[in-house]
Amino acid sequence: MKAMVLAAGLGLRSRPLTLLRAKPVLPVLNRPLLHWTLEHLARHEVDDVVVNLHHLPDSVSEALGDGRQFGVRLRYSREDKILGTAGGPRAVRDLFGSEPLLLVNGDMVFDFDVRRLVQRHRASGARATLALHPNPDVKQYGPVVTDVSGRVLSIAGMPRRARGTRSLFTGVHVLDPALLDRLPEGPSDSVRDLYIPLVAEGERLQGVRLRGAWYDLSRPSQYRDAQLRLVPGQGRDRVLLHPEAQVSPSARVRRSVVGQGARVGADALVQRSILWDGATVEDGARVDGAVVVSGARVRADEHAHGVVILPERALKNDDLAGGRVEHRDGMAWVELS
Repeated sequence: MKAMVLAAGLGLRSRPLTLLRAKPVLPVLNRPLLHWTLEHLARHEVDDVVVNLHHLPDSVSEALGDGRQFGVRLRYSREDKILGTAGGPRAVRDLFGSEPLLLVNGDMVFDFDVRRLVQRHRASGARATLALHPNPDVKQYGPVVTDVSGRVLSIAGMPRRARGTRSLFTGVHVLDPALLDRLPEGPSDSVRDLYIPLVAEGERLQGVRLRGAWYDLSRPSQYRDAQLRLVPGQGRDRVLLHPEAQVSPSARVRRSVVGQGARVGADALVQRSILWDGATVEDGARVDGAVVVSGARVRADEHAHGVVILPERALKNDDLAGGRVEHRDGMAWVELS
């Protein structure tokens, strides 16, 4: 089965993390995010994947290679200008043939059974089928409203408000590739320019609620919190330590993720935090609810709470659009949003 993973976005809401790497390859449980995605797709009979690129494209291609390590054939589509969630697939329409195409946003963690999604798509006769999930926040996620058969009646109140079961669209969907031919070349959005017009025309757009985990990593706080929920174990002692991390015997590490080559010094405390590869927490420092990126350092006896810490050289004046930043000894401490 063919799939396209959308990985071209700028990741503006994820800054400052996405100043360093594209969001789809930010480290999640000590591996680039798309490693988890591609392995999951391969387990569900996806063997041919296209990934589109724009922002920091080399960070993606270097992390993924040719796909063989994940059991898929991997091809890249580089976009000089971001084409959007429908324009990106439209640009490589010729790669997809006529069989159902699986589209996946590259900036989330999920474990849905995508084979079931494709089966439900084929059985329904719909032009496209959306994987849905319970909607915890209708202000953040515009609701998808479906009837008792799963037919989509409206998306974010468009083309008209409707009554029915309210869910969120997860960014995982299956469509007939011929639908892409409706779109002009250039930027377009799958919901605004494809799915809402289909609903307005009376075409069948199907929604399927799938069981399983789904985590939105749009903001640094969501990126942190998703990993803390996913760390194996129970209670505050849930910790994922890379085998090559260096943690002093007198340090305390609680419910955190610590990457390859990261160092936690004597009497330091790290809790509810994410340390990227090569991050350093010096003796006696306290890190609580923070993300410390590669090359960043928390100095001895400093207390970092609810911040992203990165080398100052990675930060530009306009990168955070007014976010609170504190500069300390060559490091930037950015309030975690």
